[in-house]
Amino acid sequence: MSVPILWTSTFTSGSLAHQVACVSGVPFEARFISLRAGDHKKPDFLTLNAKGEVPALQLADGTVITEIPAIVFWFAESAPDSGLLPRDATARAKGIEWLAWCHWTMGRSFAAAFNPGYFGDDNAATSIRAAALKRVGKALTLAEDTLRAKGGTLLATPAPSAPDIYLSALASFAGMLKQDIANLAAVNALMARVAAMPGVAAAVAREKAHG
Repeated sequence: MSVPILWTSTFTSGSLAHQVACVSGVPFEARFISLRAGDHKKPDFLTLNAKGEVPALQLADGTVITEIPAIVFWFAESAPDSGLLPRDATARAKGIEWLAWCHWTMGRSFAAAFNPGYFGDDNAATSIRAAALKRVGKALTLAEDTLRAKGGTLLATPAPSAPDIYLSALASFAGMLKQDIANLAAVNALMARVAAMPGVAAAVAREKAHG
């Protein structure tokens, strides 16, 4: 193995890591597995990532990195001029702060909205989903206010950074949840900017081609 392998699944949270990897410009190989088919629970993949989750980044030396913020950080470190994270220590820490916030929000709110039964019994699913959708709305309102205050990006950078790519993915998930985000002008503007990034467009095209 001469380049890192990014194990992911099309149009899932793993797509975010795929997009960041493409934006970084770091050579890597994308390998797609099917969550629907249960590939992430099969012995071969569990040997790679015992958590049974995507994404997972397998480095050339055999090291495996899991969790989106850690994978994003690796690509940012490997491509310091990519703009994925600022070079200034304080701004960089703020970038990681927003990555952590996005990751926590996805796990705590979006995941519960998509699959409430995972977080409680079937009798509680309706209330769990309703509460999760409220948290989704509050999170996106916070993001909208921050984008407005920072001039369009979470870190006030001229171009979208890794946290912006993550936020854009969250906003797209909101659409899948039938959440109306038409009034979030700054969030929608950011989503358009992220979608136009060549690396992001390349990742989306690859996933569409893979089916």
